[in-house]
Amino acid sequence: MTLLRRFDPPAMMTDLDHVPNGRRQWDEFMDLVFRRAIEAQKAKLPDVDGKPGTVQFFNPRSYDPGATLIEQAILWNSFPKTLALRFGRERALVEADTLWPLAPFSGWPFYDPTVPGTAQQAADTIAWTRPQDEYCEWRVERNAANQIVRITFTSEPPEYWAALFGGEIVIDDETSYTFDGDPAYATELYRELTGQPVPTDDLRVKKAFSGLKVGQYNPYNKWNTTHGIVHLNCPPNSIGAEVQLGADATVLYAHGRMGDGSPVTYPDELICCAAYGGVNRNSDPTIGASVNALARLGAMVTLVNPIGLYMDDIDLSGWWLPDGIAPKDCVRVVRGRPGQIERLVVEVPPETGRTLSDLLIGGEPLRYGGQIAELITVKLVGGASNIGSVVNGTAACLRQGYLLRGDAYYLRNFGVDLLAPL
Repeated sequence: MTLLRRFDPPAMMTDLDHVPNGRRQWDEFMDLVFRRAIEAQKAKLPDVDGKPGTVQFFNPRSYDPGATLIEQAILWNSFPKTLALRFGRERALVEADTLWPLAPFSGWPFYDPTVPGTAQQAADTIAWTRPQDEYCEWRVERNAANQIVRITFTSEPPEYWAALFGGEIVIDDETSYTFDGDPAYATELYRELTGQPVPTDDLRVKKAFSGLKVGQYNPYNKWNTTHGIVHLNCPPNSIGAEVQLGADATVLYAHGRMGDGSPVTYPDELICCAAYGGVNRNSDPTIGASVNALARLGAMVTLVNPIGLYMDDIDLSGWWLPDGIAPKDCVRVVRGRPGQIERLVVEVPPETGRTLSDLLIGGEPLRYGGQIAELITVKLVGGASNIGSVVNGTAACLRQGYLLRGDAYYLRNFGVDLLAPL
């Protein structure tokens, strides 16, 4: 017996019902992602009484804990903390609304658009991405008067759109999965979501780059960057990364060497110690610390079906519009469902003659999409069972971490900031 019969698409969306083998292949892909993530944990676990430790992250498609699964929503803010830490709020709001060349993400987030030389790097790029790394991305549309008319948010993972279009997804250095897909159907969805006559060929890779092969689905295509927004495309934002992070966070760590052997629990310190995710994000430290807390209770841990990254809520308190326009009439869930929102559109009803530039939030005029992002919470849902059933040892910290402060990175030695910038 297993806990789960099959992995369902994010938010129970039905697009894959229109794609040959769509649901079956999504289930196979997610099962493979879980199996690879679990396999990666075995080498990290210390022995317990001379025997291998127990991987506390489980695949619900192949394992039934035999007890009630307790669900726990893990929430964080959708505005990129990485940008806020690096640039301060005002400039972070500007940068968050722009596109960055994909190339700098190999050294993310060291890229700085104001540094001499990067302008040419941008001019030479063949792919663009959004510097929005909290599993929620957005695009701002303005009219000829530079007024904001629409802001579209998405949390749909790129792998889901590869499943719709078809193509290969690399899971790790040794494993990949190829979806059959249906390019014609995926293109129709693109046309529906962007409102533009999108040619199918525009969604294919024209020149190999960043591990993508010619002819396969291009998540950085112009209708998902310069000309529209359909799904997540910032490199850290993927469903595979979500599962891997959940698995990595179940390993227990202790202060060693000059430490006292006590558990590592503080979110920023833990993510540095365990060498998973990005220490300067809202999401990864929050996810890691929440999952690790369940693991420290001796629980078996998983992610709850349907697995996805979701916008959970948008806070409308403090919103004001002229002419008695109700804020709730300006927010529309386009894909997903309440609590599992995958696509959200914010715009003032056109018949009012007003735009989002007329909106005040806490008395502050709306100038950037990031001001709305600051009011959106993102989530995933973890599950724990058999609390107290596992006794694992603690591993030694894998690395020291890096803390972003202004324009420099500082070495963080397990909670203590050293003086010299890197």
